[in-house]
Amino acid sequence: MSAFSTAGTAFPAIPPVSPDRAHPYWTFERVADALGTGPRIPRPLSGISTDSRTITRGDVFVALVGERFDAHDLLAGAREAGAAAFVVSDATKAAGLGVPTYVVPDTLVALGHLAQAWRRAWGRSVIAVAGSNGKTSTKELLKAAFARTLTVHATTGNLNNRIGVPLTLLAIPSEAEVAIIEVGTNTPGEVALLRDIAEPDIAVLTSIGEEHLEGLGDLAGVLREESDIFDRATLAIVPSAHPELFGLAQARATTVLSAGLADATVTPTAWGLDPEGRPWLEVDGVHWTLPLRGAHQAANAMLAIAAAGACGVPLADAAAGMAAMSVPSMRGEWEQHGQLVLINDAYNANPASMRAALDLLDRVGTGQQRVAILGTMRELGAQSAQQHRLVASAALASTANLLVGVGDFASAFQEVAPSDPRVVATPDFDALWPLLAPRLERNAIVLLKGSRGMRLERLVPTLSTWAKA
Repeated sequence: MSAFSTAGTAFPAIPPVSPDRAHPYWTFERVADALGTGPRIPRPLSGISTDSRTITRGDVFVALVGERFDAHDLLAGAREAGAAAFVVSDATKAAGLGVPTYVVPDTLVALGHLAQAWRRAWGRSVIAVAGSNGKTSTKELLKAAFARTLTVHATTGNLNNRIGVPLTLLAIPSEAEVAIIEVGTNTPGEVALLRDIAEPDIAVLTSIGEEHLEGLGDLAGVLREESDIFDRATLAIVPSAHPELFGLAQARATTVLSAGLADATVTPTAWGLDPEGRPWLEVDGVHWTLPLRGAHQAANAMLAIAAAGACGVPLADAAAGMAAMSVPSMRGEWEQHGQLVLINDAYNANPASMRAALDLLDRVGTGQQRVAILGTMRELGAQSAQQHRLVASAALASTANLLVGVGDFASAFQEVAPSDPRVVATPDFDALWPLLAPRLERNAIVLLKGSRGMRLERLVPTLSTWAKA
């Protein structure tokens, strides 16, 4: 695989950011340049903050406004904590506090402008990760693939929205050589907005599936929204499982690579799953096993291999990094509770990720009871009932011996299989365990999968206590 480098050279020698000294970039003048307004004092600043509880002396405090909070009410406390300047949309709240103030129409937009300014000044490569499923896992795979060769900065958790992306960019330390930024969406135009702030050199799109249909409408809307990540990218990396993306990316990015398990520019020589569902891959004679689980993670790993190779990371280093990575919480975690195995995939869910989780359950264990506990998939809008029925039908066609529908899956299973003896259904989480316990075998393999709002992980302590009794 040929090397492909987009690394910039701006500020190559500046020291790393540290709380006890000024930021290597920020001054009052540069804040004014980024915002197009405000005081131009030739004095350094410590950084940008949106949290009055964690301000460093000399920070600029950006007063964000949300549905349930207004940080303008915290300006006095921010001043006491050491804020050197404010960014506000309500100048009256800053009056009389004696702090230099930048007044803007919208502080959230201003936060994006500040993040973009530091991203440009830092000047090195940004890799943006978008897609319906697998963004966080792929971001972690990319981080692991690069970490043995380059100094990496990456999104923490899933801070992938209009606040999280700017904060992630602002937190890039000056010594970082590559930044990996997760980009999420739940409404049209959000990917384009975040792309414009992050200005990625490399755009990685993990998948297209039914997600956030409440805001995006339908699968065509998802495709339009997610493919906005390609605009002006030097390199776009697309999954071979979605061949329609290649042409879309070609029209918007300079260069396009496809990556996946077959029919791709970047593909393994061989791959498979071990008895516990962990993918192993072989590429150009390099063999490694991922600590993640499921065939979809093998495909995500090939996206990371494509990006790492394009940036000159040796294949052996990328593979070794991914083999040693930690598993993101509640994203296919394999937990042993006594003889019982729990596949904890309860962080979030949509139809495509539900099917991937059921596929994993099909592929593991021999002769054991397979149990799928499925909780409501949220933000599917008018298609919610239909999508729940479709996933319920897919679960019924799987090898699961016991299917547990919680929330909206209770009615879905009752509609598609009203008398199937494998099904236990309840709209109420609190009623789940009394219905499940009498049917559960001690050495079962249990899949726990649902949207974040369901918080299905609440079942884990009860399940663990029972399994170990």
